[in-house]
Amino acid sequence: MSAEVPSGALPRCALHPDALAGATCQRCGSFVCTECTTWVMGRMYCPACAVRPEVNYLEAFRLKLWGRRDASAWLVVGVTELLLFLALGALMAGTFGLALAFLASAGVGLAFFLGMRWARLGLLAVPLLAMLLTALSTGAPALLFFVPLMVAVNIFRDTRSRLFFRLEVPERELRRLWDLRVNNPLARHALSLGVGSLLLLLLLLTPLLSLLGEGFVLSFLFMAMTMAMAMLALVLGAVALRRVDPEARPPIGRRWEALGAMGLALASLTFGFMLHGQRLVELLGGAVD
Repeated sequence: MSAEVPSGALPRCALHPDALAGATCQRCGSFVCTECTTWVMGRMYCPACAVRPEVNYLEAFRLKLWGRRDASAWLVVGVTELLLFLALGALMAGTFGLALAFLASAGVGLAFFLGMRWARLGLLAVPLLAMLLTALSTGAPALLFFVPLMVAVNIFRDTRSRLFFRLEVPERELRRLWDLRVNNPLARHALSLGVGSLLLLLLLLTPLLSLLGEGFVLSFLFMAMTMAMAMLALVLGAVALRRVDPEARPPIGRRWEALGAMGLALASLTFGFMLHGQRLVELLGGAVD
């Protein structure tokens, strides 16, 4: 025999008291009905929590970059200024056809800087046309335009550049960009320092010390710089590791990068003292004497 639950005892939606609640918000715990249930990146929220920046952090990140110029736009406008100077030189030399080509290319660059969407395709067309047209007269040297063509292709595909042109990007690509720029960047910096200290120690420091011989100042400076990089990587890696919290909103990751930075830093310090510890003691002893 089962007891019936009075309708007044059933949970009600916090926004619609007449509607029965079907779930609870995973952030604030409020009851929500089917109409109020909002899904954000695989989690259920009430309407108020769903629009908070720390909950829908990818949307907040997208809006922060929406329509804002990135490094590629400034690179293109820098090349545009160079093309204008080349056009002026071509005009002074009397080569009007070449001057017109430079001016047309500069116009594409200026349109790209101003955020005109057609200029994205124009940026691809300029080096491609230059390579095809010059191939007839110069041959193999025309392949030099392949380098700016590859740069233009990378800019065209870049997620950050598409956000500048107010183009929608898939959530997967937006998450990758957010992970690169926002998600615990301290771990990435620590890993770079760890790799740099180990490479400096094994590939550069040992040959340099053998060349420098007994020179105290330079030898000590190179060794101190390597050890300082390793120590900094160790400290930053430890701080980044303490920040890791996959359950936070937004989540804080890069655990393995932080651990890798600490491991590389310890390896650099260990190898440094094994390979050059005696030399360092001798240098310090000579300085004291």
